Amino acid sequence: MPGWTSPEFAAALLPRVGEIAAATVAHLTAEVPAYRLLPDSELDGDLLANAEAVLRLFLTTLAEGRLPAAPELAAPVAWGAERARDGVPLEAVLRVYSLGASEAWKLCLAAAGAGDAPVDPYLLGTRLLGFLGEVMPKVAAAYVREQADLDWEQREGGRDLADVLLAGRPVWRAAERYGRTLAERYDVVVFRLPDAPGGAGAGAGAGVLRAVRSELDRGPEVLATLKGGGGVLLVPLAKEDGAGAGPGSRGSRSCTAGRLLARLDAVTGLRRIAAAATAREHAAAPRAHSEACEVLALAESLGRSPRLYRLADLAVEYQLVQPGPARDALAGTLAPLADQPHLLDTLRQFIASGYRRAEAAHALTLHRNTLTYRLGRIHLLTGYDATAPADARRLAAALTAYEATAYEATRETTRETGRGAGE
Repeated sequence: MPGWTSPEFAAALLPRVGEIAAATVAHLTAEVPAYRLLPDSELDGDLLANAEAVLRLFLTTLAEGRLPAAPELAAPVAWGAERARDGVPLEAVLRVYSLGASEAWKLCLAAAGAGDAPVDPYLLGTRLLGFLGEVMPKVAAAYVREQADLDWEQREGGRDLADVLLAGRPVWRAAERYGRTLAERYDVVVFRLPDAPGGAGAGAGAGVLRAVRSELDRGPEVLATLKGGGGVLLVPLAKEDGAGAGPGSRGSRSCTAGRLLARLDAVTGLRRIAAAATAREHAAAPRAHSEACEVLALAESLGRSPRLYRLADLAVEYQLVQPGPARDALAGTLAPLADQPHLLDTLRQFIASGYRRAEAAHALTLHRNTLTYRLGRIHLLTGYDATAPADARRLAAALTAYEATAYEATRETTRETGRGAGE
């Protein structure tokens, strides 16, 4: 029994385009949660109109035995890109095409079951797959481009707002321009991107940076500016966070920033050292940034382990490293050890281990007798016994001052080298 020709079948289905499109939209809203979030005006307007237009285009190309031309695909491609701005996932955007094709196929089978000499199913299936193969990749590509533009706009907006806040300038007008709602207070977090394992080089560093940016894009409420090997994050605080001054409130403040940094560590596979300070109002952001930078530099100079630090965590060390005669006197205590770095390492590890010999010896991969000998040499050269409580406190303070001055000297040498290279 001969079947209908493609033009005849297309002509028979054209009057039912509205019916097929309505069934497609009904299935979409029932099966895909993302579409249920769209307003009724969107579902009954653009979505239905796009479904009808695509079906009509398919039937037209079926009747004419050809694939759709680029100008004919401009409207559905633009519609798919617009859904990115609505927050509809790409999977849901493409679902409309598979559901529309399914409805058309069901009509074909229904006609076959009724014995109405339908179009050849093989021919219809081939033309249908060819049509979808032209439309869906172009829609997906347009959606991805639009999403990339959105991510860029979001990232640039966050960076610009962060820069404005950190510069102490009025920020509300910029926030309105980017359509962003600002928190009243922020944790200002500074961090440096750690080196990739094994010195993998610039390519690995770029990969770490991309991973950080991708993770930050998941939380657009965080304002971020990434420069060089590090960055500054402004993490919004709820009104109750940071309101108190006790230990409990400090823990509450750090949890949001701490969780964010833990996520960054997880996605990069690298732990980073970071510091934070709270800006209780927008005008306080520059001061908080300055404080966080000082705390980060101090933690790095002291060789502290990767984690998030606040001034309260390093308050004693912060006081000890302030320039002045007291710091110089403390640092001078360890001057006799300057040419014996193994003794400085021994003292550093002995203090870090809580003055426990066995733990320090294990960390240094030394025999306990060797550790005892080295501690004796430190006592002989400095006049202070690291195993005596009073002297131990003096040596710990001296080590903090000594490392701070050494760190400053290294930074100054680096700056001088940089200036020389630029001349």
